[in-house]
Amino acid sequence: MGWVSIDYDKCTDCGLCVLRCDRCFTQLKDTVTVQADANCCNLCGHCVSLCPTGAIVHSKMDMDNFPEIHEPVAFQPDEFIQFIRERRSHRHFRSERIPKKRLEQLIDAVRYAPTGSNDQNVEIIVVENPERMRRLSALTVEHFVRAGVSYAEHLERVRKGEEEAPDNVSMMEKVVKYRERMLCARKQGLDPIFYNAPAVIIFHASIHGTTPRDNCVIASTTMGLLARTMGLETTYIGLLEIAARSYQPLIDELSLPKGNQVFSVLIAGYPTLRYLRAIDRRPIKTRWE
Repeated sequence: MGWVSIDYDKCTDCGLCVLRCDRCFTQLKDTVTVQADANCCNLCGHCVSLCPTGAIVHSKMDMDNFPEIHEPVAFQPDEFIQFIRERRSHRHFRSERIPKKRLEQLIDAVRYAPTGSNDQNVEIIVVENPERMRRLSALTVEHFVRAGVSYAEHLERVRKGEEEAPDNVSMMEKVVKYRERMLCARKQGLDPIFYNAPAVIIFHASIHGTTPRDNCVIASTTMGLLARTMGLETTYIGLLEIAARSYQPLIDELSLPKGNQVFSVLIAGYPTLRYLRAIDRRPIKTRWE
């Protein structure tokens, strides 16, 4: 039995579903028919959303979660550009916890962010427990301390001419600097990874899915922008993402599903700093064709 059915008492044979998805819908002699299953349907829901009479029913989707769009939400371009420009990466937060209702809203909204082939493969870990954060932070620091020592020795051999310079010299130099900064911060009792934020949000997905990195980054970007409407601010923590690719103690601590990998990390909270001006950035290099 197919996943989609048509209520022919409501159907006007307008053909919008056929136009949008000719893999599942066909129109012969002004009559629309459907055969949707795992072979052709990727659960995008566009057929239901487009149908002007509500004649299409999808058995694999929550039909109560297709609210009608009466007047599309409109944002003035200049105001939205200002909203984007006002976003800053925050690393100073009040100790106030984020209400669970707000976190749940952020997570629920993220499921509507686009994913490659509508794979919907993004998974999220929300870390609020301070001890859990300390363990993840310490393991991330440990990775960069160890890697920094190894890279410093390698770079010294390159400087002496004992080895040829590898292609990733700049990256190695950066890791050596990270090591120094992290050791300094740790001596001062600071958290150089999560900055004592009230929440750490880890986005991960199966490496075997469609565009897992893109999906996680789009999800985290969506969450970061939405968080601003709630008075929250965020910043990306690439250091944990990098360490989680190869440092086995951290991989074990995260305990992701088999085949999953961390692709984006946010810290979030109520900021203590209020920026008074938008920031300058270099123009984007653009080629018009």
